Amino acid sequence: MLDKRTHLLLSRIAELCDGGSYKVVEEKELLACFPPKLKTDGEGLVHMLRFLSEHGYIDIRYAEEGVYCLSPLPEGRMYDERMRRERTENRKRRLYLFMFTLLGAFAGAFAGAGLAISLLAGGV
Repeated sequence: MLDKRTHLLLSRIAELCDGGSYKVVEEKELLACFPPKLKTDGEGLVHMLRFLSEHGYIDIRYAEEGVYCLSPLPEGRMYDERMRRERTENRKRRLYLFMFTLLGAFAGAFAGAGLAISLLAGGV
């Protein structure tokens, strides 16, 4: 399992390199995928690229002075697709949970109101 930064980088590489082709990208293009709160710099980027390459997620043809020739490998593309699918399934699951909770709350409120009305009507 990749950490958040490395997964963002892998996702960006897969997005840039259509169909697993090689693409020449600059460091600033890759750094643009990180939100400011993650505070990622060029040195961190180099470490993440090296990690992804060593673990078979991407292939690096060359890296010179902030310019990289990259391609996602099949394992990297599969990992990215699997994580996207899991994220979509989690969103659906949360939506279903919210809808059933809302439905249960309305059913409980309706039953409680009905009970209160029947008690008030019978007690008068």
